[in-house]
Amino acid sequence: MAVKAVRILTIGKPTFSTNSTLSRLAECGWGFYGVDGVREGRDVLKAFQIDVVLAAESLPDGRGYDLADSVVRQSGTLLVGVALSENSLWLPVVDHGEHVLGSRAIGARILESELVRILTIRARERGVEPVMPPKPQPKRAAPPRQAPGRRRSAGAA
Repeated sequence: MAVKAVRILTIGKPTFSTNSTLSRLAECGWGFYGVDGVREGRDVLKAFQIDVVLAAESLPDGRGYDLADSVVRQSGTLLVGVALSENSLWLPVVDHGEHVLGSRAIGARILESELVRILTIRARERGVEPVMPPKPQPKRAAPPRQAPGRRRSAGAA
């Protein structure tokens, strides 16, 4: 079994969808670690080299944006999750050590592919060829509908 390096730090409570994505990435060796707040997040960033930080916008002791300077020092990437009424949106705040807030937004449905892109680049920078996660199984198509047969009228017999 391959050793998992912790490359992703989550700060705040991740959604079910984000947890599923993180679990799939962990199967490929990209481990993650989670903490509750900004203070704990900064402590982890001081102790470990983290490639990607996924932080909730609102945290018990601050905001996800407050981690930007700590992530810049590591040349990492910070994505802040903004809760919407029915889904969430990820805002890149720092990308490979550069402030990029406002440049774009990432929908929850493409978070996994964005994380794979970032982690792959960082792994290759370290001289490691990353293991790619399997492609999700396509949804099965519904069986084709059959055109309803013509009805005969009662008097046409």
